[in-house]
Amino acid sequence: MSINPRHILAGLVIMASQLLSAQTLSDGQTLVKNAMLTPQDEQMVLTMDVCLDELKLKRNQSVVMHPVLYSLDRTQKATFEPLVIDSRTEYVLYKRGVSNKAYRDVSHVKRNKGKAQTEYYHSSVPYQSWMERSQLQLEEDMCACGDLSDMPAVPSVVRQMPIDPLPLIALANVTPDPSKPMLNLHGSAFINFVVDRWEMKIDYMDNYRELRKITDTLDIMVQDPNITVHEIKIHGWASPESPYQHNSMLATNRAKSLTDYVRKAYNLPADVFAPAEATPENWIGLRQAVNEMSTDELPHREEILGIIDKVLGDLDKGITNKADRDEQNLKARYPQEYNYLLKNVYPSLRRSDYDITFNIRRFTLEEAKQMYKTRPYQLSLYELWQVANTYKPYSDEYNEVIQKAVNIYPDSTAAVINLANVALHEGDKLKAETLLKNAGDSGEAINARAVLCILKGRYDEATRLLDQAERKGIDVSRNREAIRKLQQ
Repeated sequence: MSINPRHILAGLVIMASQLLSAQTLSDGQTLVKNAMLTPQDEQMVLTMDVCLDELKLKRNQSVVMHPVLYSLDRTQKATFEPLVIDSRTEYVLYKRGVSNKAYRDVSHVKRNKGKAQTEYYHSSVPYQSWMERSQLQLEEDMCACGDLSDMPAVPSVVRQMPIDPLPLIALANVTPDPSKPMLNLHGSAFINFVVDRWEMKIDYMDNYRELRKITDTLDIMVQDPNITVHEIKIHGWASPESPYQHNSMLATNRAKSLTDYVRKAYNLPADVFAPAEATPENWIGLRQAVNEMSTDELPHREEILGIIDKVLGDLDKGITNKADRDEQNLKARYPQEYNYLLKNVYPSLRRSDYDITFNIRRFTLEEAKQMYKTRPYQLSLYELWQVANTYKPYSDEYNEVIQKAVNIYPDSTAAVINLANVALHEGDKLKAETLLKNAGDSGEAINARAVLCILKGRYDEATRLLDQAERKGIDVSRNREAIRKLQQ
């Protein structure tokens, strides 16, 4: 797994109050404040303010400050660039290149005699693994000769750096299924027909607007060379207020009429159009509508639901000859509420559902990268994964593509797990926890939950989760080692 060095160093930030608070050099004349070690790319960066207000230098004097980072056992060290503070005379010689002092190739500052003066220090050294637990010390060269051995001891600032768990853990991403599945678009149009007729009339009532729901979608699809339409299926629904057999005839013929209209409008292969289907009476839609109403609207709401459920139970068994009797029973027992439903609910039950099954062709990686900029929704989850992996893992560009994948495929556990890993890598525990609630129970998901526990310091729970992830084939050895190191 690739680890971003900026996260390796994320836990090494040391605030001034903890590290170099009131650190003085040159017999109390130089004050170091606001020191901080921060990660940046593959470097350990040291910044601090060096206050020279009280520093008094002789005419030909320079003072050199050496920040040195030591391993805890003092066997390894890294030296930051020294800061040379010159008197006016020494600074002029340095600028002319004729100074006899050492440190000609490092930063020099001129002490403004008698004035308040603070210099900002910034330097970096390459990161090494031992720096995870190390100590920083400031050393001083009073003669600017480059020899620290004979210099009096300077107070050392020593602090053991906390271990950042992020560089220790291993995240298990999910490679999505490379197949490009067939897609389905479902919608409903409320086409109006003349009473007891089934001829399709585009200029009747709101039909033009309702037909646009179907045709606008198909217009886009048939004009896009990347899309192939495989099937168009129309299913008609009628409301229950007429005899069941009559409604069956009307709903079937109206679905056929709409199918024929769409067929004639587009130059598509004949086998694209599935045989029209129909449900004679939309008791399902009626029950949903009544269930959402209050007793203020329908005082006998529960009784009406009981009648509807009886009809639905019979229809599930293939019994259709009782529907008319039950519908008349509803009308006779609750006439006012029936009329309310007839006016306010029944029109919405007469609808035409359409399902368009289609696929989008596969794209090469180069094509996918271009499509991502303009039409990312045409990319499969696997193609988005490929685009993401053209960038450095967990870079801003990579993270953006992984987020986009979840936006387009919110129900994909693979997409969710990979985004949760991004959140974990960024240290965003709240986002990771939210995502992992819907990540399923794959080994990768369980490993991510274990990592979340590690970041929260819940090592016992993390260990139990790692046991589960391991049983599902995930290599969790790195995460077990992380727990061991963090518990030392």
